[in-house]
Amino acid sequence: MSAGAMPSLMARPLRAGIAIDGHRDVSTSLPVERVPVPAELVLPLQQHIGTPSEPVVAAGDTVERGQLIARSRGFISANLHAPVKGVVKGVEYRPVPHPSGLNGACITLIPDPDPDSGWKRPRPKTLDAQAVANAAPLDIKKRIRAAGIVGLGGATFPTSVKIKTGIDNPIDTLIINGCECEPWITCDEVLMRERPQYVIGGARLIQRAIGAKRRALAIESDSTEAIAALREAIAECNDATELHTLPPRYPAGSEKQLIAALTGREVPSQGLPSDIGAAVYNAGTAVAVYRAVAFGEPLISRFVTVSGPGARRPRVLHALIGTPVRDLLACCGGATEDADGIVMGGSMMGLGIGPVATAAAVPVVKGMNAVLISAAGAGRDQQGEMPCIRCGACAEVCPARLAPQQLYSLIRAADLEQAQQKWHLEDCIECGCCNAVCPSHIPLADYYRYAKSEIRAQGKARVKAQQARQRYEFRAERIERAKHEREEKLRKKKEALQAANKAKARAAMIEEAKALEVDLA
Repeated sequence: MSAGAMPSLMARPLRAGIAIDGHRDVSTSLPVERVPVPAELVLPLQQHIGTPSEPVVAAGDTVERGQLIARSRGFISANLHAPVKGVVKGVEYRPVPHPSGLNGACITLIPDPDPDSGWKRPRPKTLDAQAVANAAPLDIKKRIRAAGIVGLGGATFPTSVKIKTGIDNPIDTLIINGCECEPWITCDEVLMRERPQYVIGGARLIQRAIGAKRRALAIESDSTEAIAALREAIAECNDATELHTLPPRYPAGSEKQLIAALTGREVPSQGLPSDIGAAVYNAGTAVAVYRAVAFGEPLISRFVTVSGPGARRPRVLHALIGTPVRDLLACCGGATEDADGIVMGGSMMGLGIGPVATAAAVPVVKGMNAVLISAAGAGRDQQGEMPCIRCGACAEVCPARLAPQQLYSLIRAADLEQAQQKWHLEDCIECGCCNAVCPSHIPLADYYRYAKSEIRAQGKARVKAQQARQRYEFRAERIERAKHEREEKLRKKKEALQAANKAKARAAMIEEAKALEVDLA
């Protein structure tokens, strides 16, 4: 169906996927708690997809809360701001939340001694409700870029760039994604329960910015308190946001699957939602947009779920960006004795960032929606990988409609080209549904992740080889051209010398003739 057909929105059944225990109740029973301002904030310069931001402060500088401390560098980049008033300690290499365990460039900040400095909210640029409602699209986009907002669902793509993806293909449908299908993650559910007006306000602003004709908010049906809060907020302001509930089935919150479930449209292979006139933004991103436009507040804090079998008192926390994870654990009673690691995100697609002792030092970043504390023996059966029996269970649950067993065979045979070109490996969303149902305990998603990284690496290698070949050919051409130029120069010099010699000889002959009074005519 074309983007201009505007089919009615409805909650269609999610194709494939799996029913999975979300473990949501364990972290939603307690109220949201603000994490105290730590003794030191660590702010990585790479908190988004794209080019790292560039520091604009130096050691010893005093900064105010919300002040720009690193500016975006390039088109796909994002600004970084000081979460509190304090003194810059310096730009240092510190542990960052990444599976590699490597350090990254970070701005370290010593907060003001006032324990409440991080949560005081001066709002000199606050706009009234009418001004927010009438905000011009260009002004909204400028404020979003200035605020350093990125996708808060975990993708961390700069929001200011994403808003521009609909320029060539106009957007008719905006979807605010409130479906937290990943097990254990509940920060968006609690955010929608606690700040429903901000979610709705942010949705309206994003709609104005991208020029969408309608907006909808999707949420899983078991988030009953959040649904009630959103319905009340929509009714209070007589808002046009359509609220749709989807069955709690993983991965309902995946972008392409969510669009298909609500609109019936299919995002083409290797395509973008904007290709079919749709745009999806996370509920937390909508709140950040509202705060940026209404209050002039940059993205300096976020809700984070701390949960998992290794957490003593799971709950949702409101933390400043740059707060060490250990401070979050302290607010939750710490980890249990059998806790064996920390995962950033949920148990299906999250990134393991190391054992508790070392991973607790990494800071909260913009894309950290959850800190999952794993425990020994609490995960899936650790039986080793066995041969594929080609049962087809993985294909039945694949939400991207791929052939996982065929991809697995090709990857094992190192035939990555066919896996990509014929079997559409890049369409894999790495949700892990195939892992969950595989009776042979094959980590299929890990194979696909590895293969995609290899394809990207090979692509980069081909580009480098092509560039090297072009440089070689250019150099060879330049050398050959220089050789011809030298030869031509020598030829002209030789001809000029011969002409000069002839002229000189003729002149000598004329002089001699004159001397002999011989008429040469």
